[in-house]
Amino acid sequence: MNRLPTGQLIWSLRRCTITGGEDWDRLCERCKQAIPVFEYEHRNEQGRPCFDYLCEGCAQKKLAEWLQCQHSPDYVSTRTVTDFDLATVYYEPKNDGETFTLTRWSPEQRRRRLQQET
Repeated sequence: MNRLPTGQLIWSLRRCTITGGEDWDRLCERCKQAIPVFEYEHRNEQGRPCFDYLCEGCAQKKLAEWLQCQHSPDYVSTRTVTDFDLATVYYEPKNDGETFTLTRWSPEQRRRRLQQET
């Protein structure tokens, strides 16, 4: 289970290490209402990498959408909140499937990462 994904990145969500005291002039790309806390990397129609920013709620919804069956996106339960700092989905051409990784930083890691940014 220690195998690193080798396929092409489909999307990733990475918690931004911006502290609350900084000027943050962006709004969530999805809801256009909240201050983002995640950087969202994905590919556009031409296959080029794109970067957007999502708030906590929209990032949770994106994760829930992916975890739900891809064939029934009508029902997405966002009642369950997953504590995560990095979520990544890769396409693995070798076995024609997707690999999902979820990372949680320890409280000490989060503290150090936030200190490094300030």
